[in-house]
Parts: sequence; structure tokens; C-alpha cells
Amino acid sequence: MIFGECINTAIIKNLNDSKKFLLMGLGVSYENKPFFKKFPKQVIETPVSELSFTGMAVGLGSQGFRTLVDHGRVEFSILAFDQILTQAARWNFMFGGNYNCTPCFKICIGRQWGNGPQHTGTYHSIFMQSLGLDIFIPSTPYEAFIHILNILKNKNPSVILEHRWLYLNNQDFNIKNNIRKIHKASFVGSKKDKILIVTYGDGYIESLKAKEKLQDEGIEVSVISLSFFPKEQRISNTILNKVYNYEKIFYVDTSPYNFGILNAFSGILNNKNKRKIIEKIISCPFWPCPTSPKLAEKYYPDAHSISKIIYKDEKNKKLKIKKPSFDEIHKVTKVDITKYLSNEELIF
Repeated sequence: MIFGECINTAIIKNLNDSKKFLLMGLGVSYENKPFFKKFPKQVIETPVSELSFTGMAVGLGSQGFRTLVDHGRVEFSILAFDQILTQAARWNFMFGGNYNCTPCFKICIGRQWGNGPQHTGTYHSIFMQSLGLDIFIPSTPYEAFIHILNILKNKNPSVILEHRWLYLNNQDFNIKNNIRKIHKASFVGSKKDKILIVTYGDGYIESLKAKEKLQDEGIEVSVISLSFFPKEQRISNTILNKVYNYEKIFYVDTSPYNFGILNAFSGILNNKNKRKIIEKIISCPFWPCPTSPKLAEKYYPDAHSISKIIYKDEKNKKLKIKKPSFDEIHKVTKVDITKYLSNEELIF
């Protein structure tokens, strides 16, 4: 099932399973969306006033409703940061820890063709430092599906940061199976490998593609992708213990590394680890994504650049590899990622 379809399927399941589940936002009632026609009393089309309808979701969340607010761009959600970060996130802290407020804010982030500096932001650090929020960053269709389903049982306010670059990724899995509890990370690799890629979001599949290319060149790497950051402890000791087994880490970040998720991960790792691990960074530069295709083509790490950098670091020579096409670099394309996940291990 395609990433975007997984989101819609999970939303419909929640609408069907609970009358207390509400969907609100701009465009949620449009005819190309499969929600309003079947659930008119639970789907709320809002005016263009992010602060107002986000505040309404917080109020409903404090009264036992499970509200999912759809923010089509992270830049627009900034207008509602007071409600998300000051009200929802800190609600339980202000009422003695026994008054839940459970809205979920689904926010689109990251790269998209032609969006340039103003509409390709992520702002991970702001959300990660907001005390009281559970943060979800799905990297596969399966993760997108279970993150939405989790809204009905989660006792905390939460944010789902969706990389729009993943919307056409396809993964085969049986949605009728009993869904297990949410995992904190995904892992593909072996304990025997000396090199580990640490990534998240839309960096995961690109890293797995790079893993396959490097394997053909005799270089074995493992990949771990972070996807759930609970409010109590953003990075679990289980994940850190997994990482300690490796001699060298490449941080693959599709946002600027400085002051970001993986920069923080490195700080936590080095604070707790007693031995020195070699750390390398593969990241966007510390400026916004350009609009120009020529400038943008080298902005984001992809399987091509990840493979070349790791190969050069290991072999001290250039990797001869076919340059990706224009569409592969700039456009969201349908990719079946099932084969890359055949040996995936979920870390809880």
C-alpha cells in the first residue's frame, strides 16, 4: 500500500471505530478525500485560521475527544505554535498530571519539487524540545499507518511529522493483522558490520538503497532509522546499546545536521558511551533548499551521494556510479520499498 493511502486508510478506520475521533483542517472535506461523505459529523472543514482551529482541537482534546488536525505545511502550523507547544504539550503539567489532553497534529514537512526556501522546512528541533509531546516521524507506509491508529489509544498530545517525499512509496503488509505496539526504530543489518548509518524519515529508504549499492562493492553497512520519540525519553537505551556495537557511524540527515535530531543523538551517544566511535556526517548544508533545480539537485542526501561518500571514506577512491535522473532527484516517484525491508528488525 502506498504511504498516502496508508494514512487515509488509518484515518477512516479511526473514524469508523470511534465517534470521539474527529478530523479537522483545510481541505479535509474535499471530494478527492474519502472522509466527509461517510463521516460528515466527524470531519470538520475549517476556515483559514490555524491558531483558531488548532485551539479548538486542544479544547476538544481536553474533553475526551481524539482530534487529528491536518496541517498541510509546517510553515502554516507555526501560526498555531502557541496552541501546540504552550497549551497542548504542557496541559497535563498544569493540572497535576491527571487531566489528559490528547490532540494529534499531523504536519507535512520537507522536500517537494519547486517549493524552495519557504516551504521545505522541518523544524524538528522545536518539536523535539517541546516537553510533553510524543513525536512520530514515519519513514515507511507501515509506520504511517500505525502512527495514525495510535491516536485512539495515546494518552499524550502528539505530533506526526510526515515527509511528503515519501507519499508514493509502496510497501506490502497486511493491515488486517493485529498491529503491535509502536516501535521506536527500525534496523536492517548485522552485528558483524563495522559501519552503521543512523537516519530517520525520508533518509531511511535512501540509506537502504545505498546499503545495497555498497554491498555490491564489498562494503557491508547496517542502517537504523529512528521513528518514535516518546515524551518521557526521546532516545531509548535499547537503541543506544544497539549503536554501541559499531566502530563507525554515518549520520544521514535530510535536514541540516547542526542542532538537529541526529546532532542531538550524537550528543546523547557520546555522553553515555565509554568508548570512542568514529562519527561522520552526510547532511544538507546549513541553509534553506534553493528553488533552482540546478542548485537543489545537490542539496539533499540520496542513495547516490550516500554511496559515494561512504565508498570514498572506506576505499579512498571515487565510486563509479550512474547519476540519478532528473525525476529521481526532484520529483516524488512511486517506488516499491518492500524488498529493502525484507530483513527489517523493529526496535521497541
